[in-house]
Amino acid sequence: MKTFVKSKAFRVLLVMVIILLAGIAVAASGRNNASPVTSAVSAVFSPLSRFSAFVSDKLGSLTGGFVSSSSYRQRVAELEQQVADYQSKLVEYEKYKKQVEAYEKFLEIKEKNPDYKFTAGTVIGRDSADTFGSFKLNCGSLDGVSVNDPVISGEYLIGVVSEVTPTTCVVLSVFDPQVNASAYEIRTGEMGYTDTTVKMASQNRIRFAGLTKETAIAEGGIVCTSGVGGVYPRGLIIGTVSEVLAEEGDISYYAIVEPEIDIDKIQDAFVITYFEGKGDA
Repeated sequence: MKTFVKSKAFRVLLVMVIILLAGIAVAASGRNNASPVTSAVSAVFSPLSRFSAFVSDKLGSLTGGFVSSSSYRQRVAELEQQVADYQSKLVEYEKYKKQVEAYEKFLEIKEKNPDYKFTAGTVIGRDSADTFGSFKLNCGSLDGVSVNDPVISGEYLIGVVSEVTPTTCVVLSVFDPQVNASAYEIRTGEMGYTDTTVKMASQNRIRFAGLTKETAIAEGGIVCTSGVGGVYPRGLIIGTVSEVLAEEGDISYYAIVEPEIDIDKIQDAFVITYFEGKGDA
């Protein structure tokens, strides 16, 4: 018996009895109708109950905030699809914007030259092996296109049709040595013709040849097609003079002409299928 009284278990039991008696006393002094034991138990364990409820509530709100990884993956996939859709719409917008700009220039040309007949084309291919910048358009003989039809971008001559299929055509750029055009400089009215070399073509430059040593053409002059020969209508801009040089071993002169249009960046163009004087030598 003495051993039990001195044991740790007895001390713990004694403390519990004291706490229970204290609870009974507190409950007895209250004004409610509950039994002393019930009140005592409630007084002792109600703080634990409130603490347990608090912890449970917090854990419930915390677990409610968790979202499964599959939900996150689905949301990410939806956002990626939205981004792809917006990018596609942006590409279409830029495409239509450039087409509108091209048609605005076309209308200006049409108003100035009501005799012109056009066919619109979009660049669908480029020959990477061709250093002169030839390209293919998605219009052909079914659209009225034929070989030697001039191709323009706005008021600028950019090439001439060399091959035609029912639905496509190949265009040689103005930098190709095979492309020659009778031309004149608008300020002086001096006549000549265009040609080029491989070296000049690689520098995006054209020769305006056939000038005399008395030429008055100067830097900044604008060279246009003259209409002679019946291949190109008169007045298409070829480019701007950057310098005038003498031919080696000859008394004639030529001008270096630089086109304003970057042919490698052209996406839309117009083929002139008819103009007054077409085919007239």
